[in-house]
Amino acid sequence: MPHTTCAHCHVAITDHATMVEHGGRTFCCTNCSSAEHGQMRGRATTEMCAHCHVPLVDQTTLAERNGQTFCCVNCASAMAASVGQH
Repeated sequence: MPHTTCAHCHVAITDHATMVEHGGRTFCCTNCSSAEHGQMRGRATTEMCAHCHVPLVDQTTLAERNGQTFCCVNCASAMAASVGQH
């Protein structure tokens, strides 16, 4: 299956488990979908994805690598690939 990219952060979606479709567009996770569709209003969070910097409002999709928190495995994988860690 060819990789799709997130409509918000443009990361390659290699792990389809967290992928969501909203408004006819595909996102790597609900955090990016929420950020794109303005669903962050009224949500108090200061934690951000270490890769794409969206607020982390959906804790169920989070991934942690090397002490950093990501909105999903897709962003964690993209960050690892960009610094040569696999």
